[in-house]
Amino acid sequence: MMMKNIFNECGLLVLVASLTIFGCENAPKQENTTVADSIYHTKVYYEEGKYGGWPANWGMWNWGDEILVGFTKADHEDRQGHTFNQASSVTMFSRSKDGGHTWTMEDAFSQGITEATVEHNVGEQSKSATPLDTPIDFTQPDFALTFRMTHMLDGPTSFYFTTDRGKTWNGAYQLQVDFPAPKPVGIVSRTAYLIEGKHEMTAFLTVGFRKADSDWREVACVRTTDGGITWKFLSWIGEHAINSIMPAAVRLGPQKLLALIRRTKPAEMAAFISEDNGLSWTKIADPVKVDANGHPPALLKLKDGRLCLVYGIRHPETMPDGRGMYVVYSSDDGQTWTTPRQIRGGDGSNGDIGYPRSVELPNGQVVATYYYNNAEAGDKYRYIAATIFDPQS
Repeated sequence: MMMKNIFNECGLLVLVASLTIFGCENAPKQENTTVADSIYHTKVYYEEGKYGGWPANWGMWNWGDEILVGFTKADHEDRQGHTFNQASSVTMFSRSKDGGHTWTMEDAFSQGITEATVEHNVGEQSKSATPLDTPIDFTQPDFALTFRMTHMLDGPTSFYFTTDRGKTWNGAYQLQVDFPAPKPVGIVSRTAYLIEGKHEMTAFLTVGFRKADSDWREVACVRTTDGGITWKFLSWIGEHAINSIMPAAVRLGPQKLLALIRRTKPAEMAAFISEDNGLSWTKIADPVKVDANGHPPALLKLKDGRLCLVYGIRHPETMPDGRGMYVVYSSDDGQTWTTPRQIRGGDGSNGDIGYPRSVELPNGQVVATYYYNNAEAGDKYRYIAATIFDPQS
């Protein structure tokens, strides 16, 4: 999706309690609400005159009840679709230490995210990515990694890693993969990976293609066994020349993987199973219906073995309960899914919402972050929201 038209690609809940939280000056404007008995909403980042967007583009990680999420901050600009000024956009982090109830803003550049990208306009301060020469220990307890695309089609993508829960980041490092023909024109990935061992990681990359006057993207499965120094191509996931982006994957067994992929034309959330550890893939039934130009999946494997999928609906006519954020579950490795449950909606949003990430807390609750708005209720500013819910209810 090109930045100029990310939006085109890209029932009622009963309020029973509300409160306002006052914190340090770096905390977001908190307007926390408990909805029904098992759903709790809060604002991760809200600022008048600003735009907050797209947690799915950067990543979300947790270490117990401590959560870190990345997103884009930009000046608000009145226009259709994404109401943001791209020239002013920068990457930010927000951190919660209480399981997602309260959040504090952190500046990504000052913590080491220093390479300019399509949503991180740092100008002459930008530092180019360099080769990684020392293996990363992916099993360090406070580890996280993020992939950052520099452009929307032609790449490259680089990566950073942290060993202190995102307080400082090492990188940017070059991501190089020897793809088979036809060669892509670039790697344009968000963050999607599975840690397999001390120096082994499986990653799910979006790559760009051009042919004559057309362009599209596809999803590749790659793996490193030397701590990120080199990456080996394993397979393409899905058919050639179908615009496919923003994968999410879980491991189901020693050789079994499930990948969900956003497709844009037509809108689809496509599901694929690998029985040979990522060397080949078989398409299975789509988990959910999506609209607009598709929607990225936030996929978790819960501690009880079920799969949890959070996603957004942007057109009110798509679902009986209208637009909003939804969740479904699978108890059979993604073969079938429960009826979608709306966890956020009916509160005056327009279609500029979604792009979730989610984590499971030690107590079994799930925290989903996404960008949201209440424009049809009179507040035009987009913000980063969190919903905490109980997957058992």
